[in-house]
Amino acid sequence: MRRVFAVVPAHNEAMTVAETVRALRQLPAEVVVVADACTDETAQRAHETGATVLVRRERGDKARALAKGLRWIQEQQPSDDDVVLLVDADVGTSASEVTHLLEAVASNGTDMAIGVLPPAGRHGGFGLVARFARWALQRRTGERFRAPLSGQRAMRWQTVRQLTALAGGFGVEVGMTIDVARARARVQEVDVCMVHRHTGRSWRGFLHRARQGWHVLLASMGVRQVTLWTDDC
Repeated sequence: MRRVFAVVPAHNEAMTVAETVRALRQLPAEVVVVADACTDETAQRAHETGATVLVRRERGDKARALAKGLRWIQEQQPSDDDVVLLVDADVGTSASEVTHLLEAVASNGTDMAIGVLPPAGRHGGFGLVARFARWALQRRTGERFRAPLSGQRAMRWQTVRQLTALAGGFGVEVGMTIDVARARARVQEVDVCMVHRHTGRSWRGFLHRARQGWHVLLASMGVRQVTLWTDDC
């Protein structure tokens, strides 16, 4: 019987992580939350809702949090046909929408399904980083993606274990898409009605996107800082 695992990287997401975990467990999925350099009650809230909780005390890094969660799955001895969900902690109850990604991988022959969320409108930025990421992916893979930065994904374990390293920080999704596509795996984008917190057009939002753009540039250049199957996270 196919097993479903969900890795939820979470940095100070005490307000939403419990709803996210509950939605994922109803799929059902075995949920591991990686509390990434948290200073709030994220780990406690996740534990109370039945998730396995791993704690990173070093400086927050989404790629390293994901790597820690994926290594935990490896310890559970998954089969090649098992499915891994990557879900951001701030999506709350809309995490149930990843069932569409799960279906794409489980029944349509897709190796990695990427969730395409509704447009952010004025809640987001001006789309500069997304356009750059879209251009970089097309240049590296020959494919055009609608949601190059989406963190909502489903992957066959066979596809996951072919990866050897992840791009660091906020470049992790772009790097993963490049590596999976160049390995000739089938990648499909799927519309999902998910919501998450947007950084907006404040100075903090623009600072976040500047960091994100730098990380995407490094990922597009082939820089992979996080060794996936070595515990250095």
